[in-house]
Amino acid sequence: MAKTKKSTDTAANTEKKRVNKDVVIRARVTLDERERFEKKAAELGFSTVSDMIRSLIAEDEEPNGTEK
Repeated sequence: MAKTKKSTDTAANTEKKRVNKDVVIRARVTLDERERFEKKAAELGFSTVSDMIRSLIAEDEEPNGTEK
């Protein structure tokens, strides 16, 4: 079965984005707050709340991953 361009692109993007993360930050929130985080992440086009939160600090980084 031949791969479609879309499935090939998705696989390539997944490999590029894969970074070994070994630190976890936890925050306790209410059920309402969790739902609001998830709704806001979806509205902004993020697949997860974690991705949305990471984007908040992305503006402070240089292209090579170091801080400004």
